[in-house]
Amino acid sequence: MAYRRTAYMEKRVARRKQEIIKAAEELISDHGYKATTMQEVARKAGTSIGNVYFYFSNKDEMVMEVIDHLCDEIWNTGDLEKLDLSSYPHYSIEALDDYLKITSIFQKKHFAKAILGGATYPGFRDRLIRFFEEKAVHRYARYSDFYQGIDREMAFACHFGSVINVMMKVLEEKLDRTPEEVGFFLARWKLQARGFRSDAVNNAMSDLQRLIDQIEKGKNRV
Repeated sequence: MAYRRTAYMEKRVARRKQEIIKAAEELISDHGYKATTMQEVARKAGTSIGNVYFYFSNKDEMVMEVIDHLCDEIWNTGDLEKLDLSSYPHYSIEALDDYLKITSIFQKKHFAKAILGGATYPGFRDRLIRFFEEKAVHRYARYSDFYQGIDREMAFACHFGSVINVMMKVLEEKLDRTPEEVGFFLARWKLQARGFRSDAVNNAMSDLQRLIDQIEKGKNRV
């Protein structure tokens, strides 16, 4: 008879895996990818090294899952769902969405820096870029009017490459800007690059500031 896990066991296995992923994230953030060992992850997660290898065959595989977990956290920031956005144009909503995702990445600054700047294994950076490319292409498919008269794929590649370059320079401390400054700049820059009139861009940025203020007030009430 084949062994079948109960619902309780499934939850326990999933919870233990998340504990290991969280421990790996914290260690990499504090000490970097190279200095983090599977043994240290097991110790921090409060489990055995054998249990860590039960979930992950090696460190690279474990870190890939850590990256996927963080990407999902960043992409699924819940602030948009807390707001009434019915009166805002779609480009203002997208500007807010971009801003929230950019600042969320900087909340994981030490991890992002350790992976993007400190790891010798190129798969980590590629994994991050591929995740956001796929998500962004799917989202931008709803805004076909943004690309009228220009090559959609070229426009997206140009925009996304610029975003990555700016964020890398800030993470590597080659560009001294706050996450909020980066978020505002890139939100405005994208609207300008797509050919929006200056009054529409200014209105969108005013909307962005207004929505951010609403989010901050909501956090202060909690």
